Amino acid sequence: MNPTRTALIEKRHPKEKLLRGTMQPSQSGNYYRKGVIFFLLILSSIGCTSDFQSFNEMAMKLAKDDNRIDKDEFEQLLQDISNSEGRRFSQFKDEDGIINNAKVFSYLFKYYSAKNLNITKDDIWQPKSSSQPTAFNINVYLENSASMDGYVTGVTDFEAAIYNLLGDFKISQICDSLNLNYINNSIPYSKRNALPADIQDFIEKLEPSTFRQRGGDRSVSDLKNVVNTVLSTVNDKNAAVLISDFVFSPGSGVDAQDYLNNQGVGIKIDFAEKIKMFDLAAVVIQLISNFDGLYYNKTNKPIRFKGERPYYVWILGSNQQIRSILEKKILNNIKGGYLNRFILQSTGEISELNYKILSNPKIGEFSRYELKKQILTDASVSKNNQNKGLFGFSIAVDFGKNIHDDNYFLDPTNYVLSNPNYELEVDPILNKSDLSLSGFTHLMKLKTSSLRSEALEIKVVGRIPDWVDASSSIDDSNILNERSEQQKTFGLEYLIEGVSDAFYPKSSSNVISTFTVTIKKKK
Repeated sequence: MNPTRTALIEKRHPKEKLLRGTMQPSQSGNYYRKGVIFFLLILSSIGCTSDFQSFNEMAMKLAKDDNRIDKDEFEQLLQDISNSEGRRFSQFKDEDGIINNAKVFSYLFKYYSAKNLNITKDDIWQPKSSSQPTAFNINVYLENSASMDGYVTGVTDFEAAIYNLLGDFKISQICDSLNLNYINNSIPYSKRNALPADIQDFIEKLEPSTFRQRGGDRSVSDLKNVVNTVLSTVNDKNAAVLISDFVFSPGSGVDAQDYLNNQGVGIKIDFAEKIKMFDLAAVVIQLISNFDGLYYNKTNKPIRFKGERPYYVWILGSNQQIRSILEKKILNNIKGGYLNRFILQSTGEISELNYKILSNPKIGEFSRYELKKQILTDASVSKNNQNKGLFGFSIAVDFGKNIHDDNYFLDPTNYVLSNPNYELEVDPILNKSDLSLSGFTHLMKLKTSSLRSEALEIKVVGRIPDWVDASSSIDDSNILNERSEQQKTFGLEYLIEGVSDAFYPKSSSNVISTFTVTIKKKK
């Protein structure tokens, strides 16, 4: 050991020196073990202190340049906090390990004041406040076409789930007014500003007789017209919820294929026009319920069916309205749960991600010297037999601020890599006790057999999830005898593709988020 380093430790920790000088021979082994542990704790403490001191020095350097902290400088300090594992950095994070911007701001202001810098609170950039958003109206539209009768015959899972959903909307602090409507080719019934008793009455009267009583044209489901009617009500003060089986009913004598194509194109145009004028987002939720009634197939032939059938809840609103609903966990609390969920959002503004490269696990070798700058230096492939010729590394990423489901980011097909020779695997981060992963939601593992120096760009893109294709039918004429058809929805793919094409045009890259890792191959 370096004698200067030893003297420094002994100077800082005289009690440890005293213990070593007074230990008895019989105690030497025990004291030795304790001494080693104590010594390691000292080194750990020195490392943590050094890391935090470096953070303070960087904060001071950035402030002294112009007596202010701008957006880029504030975000640079946030990145330093994210990349640091020392315990002293926990003061900037909440109980889930998420960095609290307000705590960072408060610390910086107090630190600069203690250092007698002439910096006011206005000189430190602050992220926009995530305070409680303005309440908005939630307009619920329940389709009452004849094909929906089977979901409300007797006591059903459909009724329990919708009652639970409406109740949670009503008691949420984001709902200004809850308005209940029936819809088919028109809106034949409305209840404005529904009270708890009105919601209960609305659910208890969900029977085929009530559907018929409310009126409107129940014979054919013109979904393009229904969706556009609901879409037109969405604005900064009004979000919409549409509940339907979303089964296209072309009617007798109509070519089903042409009908589906035309409806899909029409829906795409309607959504595209809305997106031009409004910051639109949408949530499509697939649920399942017991069903007892007439099912109308693609030729509009009624078939008596009793069993389980899927249905859907669509929520349309601004990005902020949808974010507010998701943050309240309202959809997570639906009684009986849901099968699948799909979120669509405008890609006009690409969100920035918090991420860091981990020193382990890895395949091959690279230097840790510039990891904080998202740079892998002196990268080389593995030489051991198991991974010979391969190079790999891991990235911790925080997708927590994105409105998409966590599961969306687990699917490698939702990513585009600038170098397709890399294989990608994504796992959720479940270990909350690992400080190095604190504040991150997903772990990305990348590996390649073609290592080269490059700026590897990783893009998250918007696309239709696989469950939509698996749940879509193009021929439901034999639904009674084909069990797989009973779990599908006729024409669903055309419907969802129309909406998705408006949000994510095939002619665009449709990037939701992106980040870059620089790789410098060892020479």
